[in-house]
Amino acid sequence: MERVDEFFGLIQKRKEEKKWQKYFPNEREREAWRRAIPRADEAKDWYDLGFTPNEALSWFKRGFRPEEAVEWADRGFTAVEARRWAGIGVAYPDDAVDYEEIGLTPKEVVEWIKMGITDAWEIAGWKELGMKPKEALRWLKRGYSPKQVREILSKREEVKRKKVLKKKGKEEEAEVEQGA
Repeated sequence: MERVDEFFGLIQKRKEEKKWQKYFPNEREREAWRRAIPRADEAKDWYDLGFTPNEALSWFKRGFRPEEAVEWADRGFTAVEARRWAGIGVAYPDDAVDYEEIGLTPKEVVEWIKMGITDAWEIAGWKELGMKPKEALRWLKRGYSPKQVREILSKREEVKRKKVLKKKGKEEEAEVEQGA
């Protein structure tokens, strides 16, 4: 049985070698790809998408498949940056772009994601109000959006301002009465 396994192993190696030679006829190029990616079919996928062996290796080492890597790379991310975003649960590069557009880092976004708030523009609304994720979640659980909370807080501020003005007005009246 061992000899049969050995025989099939040799056949597989020959098939793989033929693929390497077919996909990468230039020996130097073939060896560069072999050092980067373990299988000929995979190396060809990376090559067909425009990656160099070193680029492919960088993405491959970080757990990306060629079709994923090209999406991230096309949106300007390096393999390291993409891994930071993907590592916190951001699966799509467009979402990471949105987070970056509003000035958020993966470290900040992870706190919002933990609270179940994942939309970049909703997070931006809460941040404009000066809210942290836990505080925003309390409002959300009551059914309020950032826009509604802005209106509520604005009304509260107006009431406070009127009270201060009213109190200030009474103090001024008292001063006038004392001075008279």
